[in-house]
Amino acid sequence: MSAEGPTETSPPADPQVPKLPMYTQEPRASFTPQYIDPETKQKPPHEDYFIFRPTVVQQAVQEIQSRLSPEEDGTMRRTWILAQLSHWGTEREVIVFLCDRSLLICYYDVVELGRSHVFRIPLNYIDNVIWGPLSYPKLALNKREGNAIQIKWDKLREPPSLLSWWNPWTEDLSYINLIQHPGNPTEKKLQDMCQLENFMEQLVEMVKSAHERNPLPGRANGLLVLQRPVVIDTSLGLVSLFNHKVQLGYAKPRWRFGF
Repeated sequence: MSAEGPTETSPPADPQVPKLPMYTQEPRASFTPQYIDPETKQKPPHEDYFIFRPTVVQQAVQEIQSRLSPEEDGTMRRTWILAQLSHWGTEREVIVFLCDRSLLICYYDVVELGRSHVFRIPLNYIDNVIWGPLSYPKLALNKREGNAIQIKWDKLREPPSLLSWWNPWTEDLSYINLIQHPGNPTEKKLQDMCQLENFMEQLVEMVKSAHERNPLPGRANGLLVLQRPVVIDTSLGLVSLFNHKVQLGYAKPRWRFGF
C-alpha cells in the first residue's frame, strides 16, 4: 500500500457571498455593456480662434520665413497677430511680419494650413503713420471701439477712383488700417504678439531707420507720425455690421463646424 501525499483543496466558499454569473442566461436579450469614465489629464484651455493654436502660428511663421527675399525684406525682426480693417469697415485677421526693409501683411488660411497671400510694403515707401481712436460717420451702424493704426505709403499717388472706392476688394488704395485682434489668447507669448501699440512703436522706429539707410531719389523723405482719429468712411455699414457680428474675417469654431 503506497502512501499518498497531502492534496491541495480549494478554500470553502463563503456562504454569505452569492456567486454571480458573468453573463445572464440570455445575454443577447438582457446584457447591457457598462460605461467606464477613466481619469484623464486636464485639457488645455479652449481657444476660440484657430490662429491662437501655437502649432498654427509656428507653421505660418516658418512658411513665410522661407519665402523672404534677403534683397527686398532683409532679416525678419518681429511677428504680430492683428486684424485689418478695410475701407468698408470689414475685419480680417492677419499675421504681420516686420523686417529690416519691408512690412509683410500675411493673410494665412488657418483651416487648410498652407494657403496664404502676402502683401509687401517697403519701409522706405511709408510716409505717414496715423495712430488714434476709430472714428465713424454718424449714420454708420457698426462702430468699432478702440485704437487703430493707419499706414500710408506713396503719397504722390492719385486718389482712387469712385469705382475703386466702392469696390470692397480693391487693391488700389495707398493705405492700410490695422487694429488689435479681438481674441484673448491664453499663452503669454501669443498675448505679446497681439499688442497693437507695441507694433506701432517698433514700426515707426524701423521706418525712420529705413528712410535714413535707403532714401528714395527725387522725393522728400521722412516719416510723419500723427496722433488723431482714424476715420472709416462707411456711409451706412450694413456689410461691416454683418461681418462684425458674425466675425466672418476670423477662423473659429461655429456651430460644431470650423471656418
